[in-house]
Amino acid sequence: MKPLMEAAIVDVCSNTSTLLCGKMVIADLGCSSGPNAVALVSIALEAIHIHCLQFLQPPPEVCVLLNDLPDNDFNTVVKSLVTLHQSNNEPIVATGIVPGSFYERLFTSGSLHLVCSSNSLHWLSKV
Repeated sequence: MKPLMEAAIVDVCSNTSTLLCGKMVIADLGCSSGPNAVALVSIALEAIHIHCLQFLQPPPEVCVLLNDLPDNDFNTVVKSLVTLHQSNNEPIVATGIVPGSFYERLFTSGSLHLVCSSNSLHWLSKV
């Protein structure tokens, strides 16, 4: 998944409207809990940092939204967020938890720049 995530970040960061506004919102649907809860968004944050260094651009403010079903152990997920903040090179990350099914609307239209989902893909039964 790492090369796919890095390619997606390059694509999003190459869009001038994303970097002009200086803000980026990333959502991980089906983040689960435990050590892998922030794995994909960590890769995305690292790719954003590398892209901005390479093109001498200031890093955008990043909002990371982690989603899973309400039964998820969100206390463990919140503890994982501490690791995410400590590993980030820039203090630009705001995080949030969005409980609920991704079969329903979770976010306002046009509010997300990147959506990733790896742990939940095997549960999909409809588009």
